[in-house]
Amino acid sequence: MISFASVNAVLFTPALPNIAIFFNISPEVAQYTISWFLIGYALGQLLYGPVSSRYGRKPALYFGILLQILSSLSCILAGILSSFELLVISRFFVALGSGVGLKMTFTLVNEFYEPKAASQKIAYLTLAFAVTPGLGVALGGLLNAQYGWESCFIAGAVYGIILLLLISQLPISSNQKDPQALQWSTLKKAYLIQFTNTKLIAGGLLMGGCTSIIYLFAALAPFIAIDILQLNSEQYGTANIIPAIGLIMGSLSCAQLVKYFELAKLTKLGLGISTLGSVILLIAMTQAISPIFSLFLPMVMIYYGLSLILPNASSVAMSSVHDKAHGSAVLNFINLGMATVMVLSMECFTTKALSLPIVFLVLCFIMIPVYCGLMKNNKAN
Repeated sequence: MISFASVNAVLFTPALPNIAIFFNISPEVAQYTISWFLIGYALGQLLYGPVSSRYGRKPALYFGILLQILSSLSCILAGILSSFELLVISRFFVALGSGVGLKMTFTLVNEFYEPKAASQKIAYLTLAFAVTPGLGVALGGLLNAQYGWESCFIAGAVYGIILLLLISQLPISSNQKDPQALQWSTLKKAYLIQFTNTKLIAGGLLMGGCTSIIYLFAALAPFIAIDILQLNSEQYGTANIIPAIGLIMGSLSCAQLVKYFELAKLTKLGLGISTLGSVILLIAMTQAISPIFSLFLPMVMIYYGLSLILPNASSVAMSSVHDKAHGSAVLNFINLGMATVMVLSMECFTTKALSLPIVFLVLCFIMIPVYCGLMKNNKAN
C-alpha cells in the first residue's frame, strides 16, 4: 500500500525520453506526466480522509485501487490515439487513485500504535518504499527497452490488480463510519482544525522536503543519465536500484535506533547526513567520472538520511492529532503539495545536471528551521 503511488510515479520514468520522441514534445513538456501525477497525488490525500470516515477504510481502498487500474489502461489508450493530453489526464487520475495507499497506511498505523511504535513500524514500511520503486524503475527500463513505453502502464495496472486481491484479505474493521463525514460543514471544521495545527504543518513541510528530493531525482535523473551521461534506458533502470540501498539501510537503522534514541535526535542526524550527501553530489557532478559515481552513489547517502527523517517527523507530527484520518490527509497533502511545487519549479532551470544537487542543498537548508519548529512544538506539548 505505502509504495502504490510511488511505484506508479516512477515505473515509467526510464521511458520518458522515448515518450518525448513518440509525442514529438520537449523533455520539459514530457515531465508534465510527473508534475500532474504529483498534483493528483496531493489532492488525493484530502479526498480519502472523509471518504474513509464516511464509508470505511476498506471501501476507500477499493475505490482508489480500481481508479488506478482504469486510469493505467487509459494511459495505454493515449498511445493508441497519439494523444499526449490524454496521457497527462490519465496520469492525474492514476495518482488520484494510487494515492489511497500512502494515505491509508499512515491512517492505519497511527490508529493502532503510539508514536514511538508507529515510527518503528513506518521505518519498516519504508523498506517497501525503498525497494519497490527501485525495482519498479528497473522493471520499467527493461519493459521500455523490450516492449515499448506502453508496457510500463500495463505493469502498473497489474500492480493494482495484485494489490486489490491482497486488500480483499486485509482484516480492517469498517464499524466506525460517520454519516456526516462528506458534508461541507463537517469537512470544513475537520480540515480547519488540522490546518491550524502547527506541529502537523511543520511535520508535513519536513516530509515535503524529503519527498521533493525523491521526486526531483525521479523527474530529472532519466534525462541527466540518458541524455547527458549517455546511458540507455535499461542501464538507467538497473543503476537506479543503487540509491534504494540508502533507503533500505536507513530504514533498518531507524527501526532499531528508535528503540534507544529520541525521535528528534534521529531526525536531526538524518538531516545532517542528507545535507552532506547533497554536497558530495554537487562535487561529483562537476567531475568527469562515471555515471555511477557522479549520480547514483551520492544518492545512497542522501536517501539514507531521508529514511531517518520521514518516519520520525511523521510520528512526531501525528502524535498531536486525535482525528487520524483527517490528520494524515493534511500531513500528506502538505508533504506532496510541496513536492509538486518543487517539480514544477524545475522547469525554470536549464543546466539540469548541476541544478539537481543545488536544489537538494537548498531544500536541506530550508528543512533546518522547519525541524527546529517541529521539535520546539514537540517539547511544548
